[in-house]
Amino acid sequence: MKKYVPLTSSCPTYIKGIWVLPVFFLMFAGSIRAQEVYNAPDPDIKVLGTSNLHNWSMEAKEVSCSAKFGFSPGNTLPQTLTALELSLAVHNLKSGESMMDSRAYTAMKADKFATITFSSSSSVIVPGQKGQFQIKSTGNLKIAGVEQPVTLVAACQVNADGLIVCNGSQQIKMTDYQIKPPSFMLGALKTGDALTINYSIIFKK
Repeated sequence: MKKYVPLTSSCPTYIKGIWVLPVFFLMFAGSIRAQEVYNAPDPDIKVLGTSNLHNWSMEAKEVSCSAKFGFSPGNTLPQTLTALELSLAVHNLKSGESMMDSRAYTAMKADKFATITFSSSSSVIVPGQKGQFQIKSTGNLKIAGVEQPVTLVAACQVNADGLIVCNGSQQIKMTDYQIKPPSFMLGALKTGDALTINYSIIFKK
């Protein structure tokens, strides 16, 4: 019968090394993917739409937005984006016209689905030059209780003060979220189905 030999200091060096290597690689992998949580205290998000009479816009107020970037040692440019979350109360979308706001809230079923959210499932960072890079973040955008997959694309840069500035635009259709485009003045003014969402977001630690 073979005798069990515990892994003590009497064990051969190569055997102890076998156990040490996985720990070393786990520590090394963690160091090259150090995660930093960033928040965006005041994102600039605008929703642009059309109608048969004139274009219109709504601005988002009090948006909650956070991201988790991964950095390698000594590099100020992020290599990974492992999380991106955004949340907006429907009633915090403002056009400056109370009637339009009211119709928009009704169309988005705000009394039942009070929040618009985006949550990323996978993201890719494409490095550029002089602190610039591009983000492609795929996830689910939820409006009026309906989720649809979207890929948000943003041109980004890291400023000298460490702030990460991202700008982009995304087109969606109301009907993809089972929203009937609102109409006004007994149907004389009808809004278009297509929307453009412009976003300028400044992330900081």
